[in-house]
Order: sequence, then C-alpha cells, then structure tokens
Amino acid sequence: MLAEVQFPDWHPRFYEGGCSVFGYVIRHPDGVILFDTGVGTGNRLIEDLYHPNVVAVTAALEALGIDEREVVAVVNSHLHFDHCGQNELFYRRQVPIYAQVAEIEAASTSGYTISEWAYIPDDAVRVLHGDEVLTEGVKIIATPGHTPGHQSLLVDTEDGPVVLAGQCVYNTDEIGEQCVAPDNIHDDTFIEAAQESLDRLLALDPRRIVAAHDARPWLAAHA
Repeated sequence: MLAEVQFPDWHPRFYEGGCSVFGYVIRHPDGVILFDTGVGTGNRLIEDLYHPNVVAVTAALEALGIDEREVVAVVNSHLHFDHCGQNELFYRRQVPIYAQVAEIEAASTSGYTISEWAYIPDDAVRVLHGDEVLTEGVKIIATPGHTPGHQSLLVDTEDGPVVLAGQCVYNTDEIGEQCVAPDNIHDDTFIEAAQESLDRLLALDPRRIVAAHDARPWLAAHA
C-alpha cells in the first residue's frame, strides 16, 4: 500500500470515507517493474482536500526486500495525483516511465491532476499509442475509460496470466458483475470505452486481477 486518503464532501464516494492506494511490483529477470507510484507529498491542496497518509515508495519497496535501484521501469496506470505522485524519485535516476499519449495530453489540462507530480521529463518518458510489449511476459494494455489514457498490465506467471488493472475498475466487485461503476468513468463520452476495456481484460482469461483501490483480488473460477 502506498497511501490512504480521505474523500472531500464533493467526491462521489464521500459516503465511503476514503480509500487505500495500491501500487504493484513485478520481479522480472530484467529487473523490477513498478506499476504506479502513489501519492506525493508537499502539495497543500491535496493535503487539505484528501489528508493523505503517504507511504514512501522506497519504504514500500524495502518492505518487499527491494532496493529502489532495482527498479528498471515504471508504468503509470494514469496520471491522477494518487498514481504518479512519487515519479520524480525514478526519473531523477533516468528510469523510463511509460504513459499513453492520451493521458499525457489529459494531464496538461487544468484541474486534472497535480502537474508537478504528473510531469515526466523528455529523457524519461516513454510515450505510448496503445498496447506495447514492455518485456518478455509483460504487456501494457490500453484500457481507456477511467481516464482518456488509462492503461493496465498483463503479466505472464507460472500460474497463468495476471492483470494489474489500475483503476480500470474501482473495486473488484465490478469485475465479477462485468460492469464498470458509472462514477469511475472519466465522463459520459467514455462509458462505452470503459466497458470495452473491462471486457477486453476479461477476454484475456486472467487467473487473477488486482486493482489500485481494492485490496481484494478477483480470482477466476478455475483459479
């Protein structure tokens, strides 16, 4: 877990109180791949609105026995403040950070995110235009819906394919119901895209799907 946040009163899930923010690591022969970097620190607006309890990504990695210098790639599911907040730690070391072009464009608009957290310098950013094989057994899957350039990861494991879904769904109940929650969609123009993204992930026949704001994994019936 990389953070816990409280929801402001205008948030569509204010009634839930708040949520946890999860990132994921893939231990690959090429090195560690990090999926999302959580919430950053030092931004007064976010602190006042969300009162985040932030876990340093270095500490989260150390808890798994991983040195931050082992990370060879970062994939941002999207560039909302709670998924890219600690990117700087990695691009300062020139670790490549992967994001969809549609997401980078969205992050440049006012009110979308915290611009200094979402910013990725030219020498670190890897701009994608859809699906991309990151390395053997790891594929980035474009899953727009929650945001214009949302992306997920498909990982081949010894036990079968695993999907890191980011916020393609808000919680894993949506996967079982095969229906994306309306309040997890960027706007009405992305309703169809959001459902197609979830359908596409399920069509990959994954053994397990994990999400960014739900500690409960979804497990296939045959898992």
